[in-house]
Amino acid sequence: MRKNLFGKAAGRLRVVGFSVAIALCGSSSLALANGTPPPESVATDQTNAQEVVISPPPPADFNPLSASDADLDQYGYPPRPDAQSEPDQYARWKKLVSVPRTASTKLQQTTINNGPAIHVVEGGTLQDGATSVKSYNWSGYAVTAKSGKNGAFTKNKSAIYAEWVVPVAQQAFGVCNGGYDYSSQWIGFDGFNSSDVLQAGTEVDAYCSGGSTNTFYSAWYEWYPYDETRVTSPDVQPGDLMGAEVWYTTAAPYGNAYLVNYTLQQAATYAFNPPAGTTYVGNSAEWIVERPGVNGGLANLTNYVADPFNFDYATYAKSTVYPSKGGSKRYAVSMICDDTSWSPGSACSSTTVISVPYLYGLGTLWFYDEGPAFSN
Repeated sequence: MRKNLFGKAAGRLRVVGFSVAIALCGSSSLALANGTPPPESVATDQTNAQEVVISPPPPADFNPLSASDADLDQYGYPPRPDAQSEPDQYARWKKLVSVPRTASTKLQQTTINNGPAIHVVEGGTLQDGATSVKSYNWSGYAVTAKSGKNGAFTKNKSAIYAEWVVPVAQQAFGVCNGGYDYSSQWIGFDGFNSSDVLQAGTEVDAYCSGGSTNTFYSAWYEWYPYDETRVTSPDVQPGDLMGAEVWYTTAAPYGNAYLVNYTLQQAATYAFNPPAGTTYVGNSAEWIVERPGVNGGLANLTNYVADPFNFDYATYAKSTVYPSKGGSKRYAVSMICDDTSWSPGSACSSTTVISVPYLYGLGTLWFYDEGPAFSN
């Protein structure tokens, strides 16, 4: 039995459609070493892919460690922590920005959404002091910022960081049903008692038929209620160590994501605005493994087995919160299954746990799948 040990846009290129640096693509053009996307997950109209702001590539001799804050903004680098007062965060930032930036990427609009937590039911208090929560689509930790009201993560350059290992995509042991299972690993803001989600992460999908398994892996960014936008940079493969930082700025473009594959030494930066009519709330930060929505319904969860998230923290103003410490309130979210969307419904009830987070240190989470997501 697993045990919980602690119970600005200046100088940037705005792109829609096609440019030298970025292009929209259908399903076939995104078929790389990481597999072919599930056909049902590719939006028919690729012209609706979310607008993205692409920073110019930094000069060959550019050094982010000694660059000014204005130059970091111009070239799309995440905000620099103070090396003296925030040495741990500075070390993670230094590692992140030291990976070479890739020159181009492709975008693919999907029918996948990584939305707010659904059917949130609170339970008791865990040994680590977090409130136990169950949800149909989330597993992980959510932290609300300490302030007199919601919205502390609306401070300029509020940021969240994590590193995780890309799990191997497969269907549950004993299951080979001719359908796709999906999972998302992401960090971001909002979605816990708010209707928007600013986020970025990875996608790990599996299909099995006749005893043969196909898999698909991709990095992505999203500002829900937009659907997920896949990106080809950085590449994503099972076993790779990923790093990501998502941050909010009070000037457009408001959402920012810096994605790094430490194993392959690839990095890319993306900036994007919220959907029309959407307000960024900034009331929570979270580290999540999700069972996403696909074409309007929740997907079966990929049998990812286990996934470590390390160096998890979020910052706003001069404050830092962790899954294990800080903030106004912390929530440990376990994913349960609703029998109206799981296939087959007989394998899963509204009390069946299918994904759980375990807190093993200040900023260390491990995720495990269970029940019908793990084995038939």
